[in-house]
Amino acid sequence: MSRKAIAWGPVILWALGLFLLSEIQGTPDAFQPFLAISDKVVHFVLYLALGGLLARARWVGGTEGWHGAFLLVGLLYAAIDEWHQSFVPGRTPEPADWLADAAGVAVGYVFLTVARSRRAFGTPEAEER
Repeated sequence: MSRKAIAWGPVILWALGLFLLSEIQGTPDAFQPFLAISDKVVHFVLYLALGGLLARARWVGGTEGWHGAFLLVGLLYAAIDEWHQSFVPGRTPEPADWLADAAGVAVGYVFLTVARSRRAFGTPEAEER
């Protein structure tokens, strides 16, 4: 399997999962316990994972590209996903959902990037473990 497939496969699979969740018409009863917390928290957590996977794709793929490009991929996907919901009965795109998605992407990406760089450079925080 190629290095790019290993790097980007999880990102694509997670994005597909997010797309399929957006295809669900209305809000199923199974999601009600999660939405009692807040649907914005659910958006944040789902896109936190996407941000982390994008950071992983950057280092596993050996890409030295601009961090902003990877973040932009996540932010654009979140926007497209919200737009996609406008075509699903019982779903509506909401700017606040996109903001929660965007925050999740950014936090996930930055967290994994910082954690990886600390481990790679042997900072005292990493050596204490």
